Amino acid sequence: MNYFAHAHLALRRCDDAAFVLGSMLPDWQRWVGGRLAAVHHPELAEGVRFHHASDVAFHGSPTFHRLERQAFRALQEAGVGRGPARGVAHVGVEILLDATLLAGESMEAPFAAALDAADRFGAHLEWKCADGAVRFTEVVTRLRARGLPRPGAEPDLAGRGILRTLAPRPRLRVSAEEEPAVLAWARRTRPIVDAARPAMFAETEARLADAEANAPAPAPMS
Repeated sequence: MNYFAHAHLALRRCDDAAFVLGSMLPDWQRWVGGRLAAVHHPELAEGVRFHHASDVAFHGSPTFHRLERQAFRALQEAGVGRGPARGVAHVGVEILLDATLLAGESMEAPFAAALDAADRFGAHLEWKCADGAVRFTEVVTRLRARGLPRPGAEPDLAGRGILRTLAPRPRLRVSAEEEPAVLAWARRTRPIVDAARPAMFAETEARLADAEANAPAPAPMS
């Protein structure tokens, strides 16, 4: 699940801006160029925890697995190599899910509130890289300046996002020769992901509820 879908799922639970921001933070680590060492704020920390729990639940969604398998077969049949096809099948479904959310409902206000929370609570984040705080501020500034992508503004926006995401990974990187097939797959698959979106979220929510119901009880206070 990509950061925008994490925010959408977090908002179903709570509209606290710090919680929503925390639900996106783990996906922003790659832009910061370093990992979070600690989060010294309760709502932020709970959002980060929710991010990881949601990822586990989402990646167990039967609908997600079905779309991933279908994508892998279709991409290989279109001439995409095994490694890139596997990467696109996984990341691509997640990025297309974000694209359907952008087209289907307004997230501008809660996303802006989460960025404002980053300004207020960024000091509560401890990074493993020495310049993590500075780079985090730069990431937030770029996200605010860029704003949310406008649905339909660029037919291949999601496809280009898939290519950029995989570019740093040599075994999954899409070659120039494979790019047209990947972009065509993304255009063709977006409405399929859109139709499957309610099932994916419902399955994710059910798995989250099951995990929470079966979580061990906290140890009693001594």
